[in-house]
Amino acid sequence: MAGFWSDGKIEPKRKYRFQLFLDGDESYVVTKVKNPAVKISETAHKFLNHTFYYPGRAEWDPVDISFVDPGGKDDQSGNLFRKLGASGYRTPTTSDRSMNGFTKYAANAVGVGKVRIAQLGVAHESLTQLTETSIWDLHNAFFTNISWGDYDYNGEDMLECQCTIRYDYAVFTNYSKDDPFNQGTS
Repeated sequence: MAGFWSDGKIEPKRKYRFQLFLDGDESYVVTKVKNPAVKISETAHKFLNHTFYYPGRAEWDPVDISFVDPGGKDDQSGNLFRKLGASGYRTPTTSDRSMNGFTKYAANAVGVGKVRIAQLGVAHESLTQLTETSIWDLHNAFFTNISWGDYDYNGEDMLECQCTIRYDYAVFTNYSKDDPFNQGTS
């Protein structure tokens, strides 16, 4: 680890170098995404005058994503609404009141599809080319919250959309050739 500061070939991961893919679509209008996090419960076992602790269940925290809405052909509000519809949500209609909320016959059964967070780094051969250094794949992901932002006459900020995605588990893949724990699969 001490070689990090003296090795000119090593470039640390930067917070601003990432890509987000929702169901295979690259989302370049994303401004912020929270990396996956896991909590592991503990179980206590009392034996005579001692207490021993063992790891319990793993529970993955939801991922929060913020987008800027550029409008036009890249309208993020419409894109999120389409993804909500593709995940099984149907708005109630006057002709069929049974089609409100989520339908159990939807193709994706309330899933967002494939969600991938790719960390980008500088390629060793070229200091200007960005390549994927590691990725997080979220499995069985679905929306738990979507917000299409709010309007305000007091500012000139861009409209932001936010969503929260819940998933069963995440898989981390590191593309470093030097990583002894490289899983090599996604």
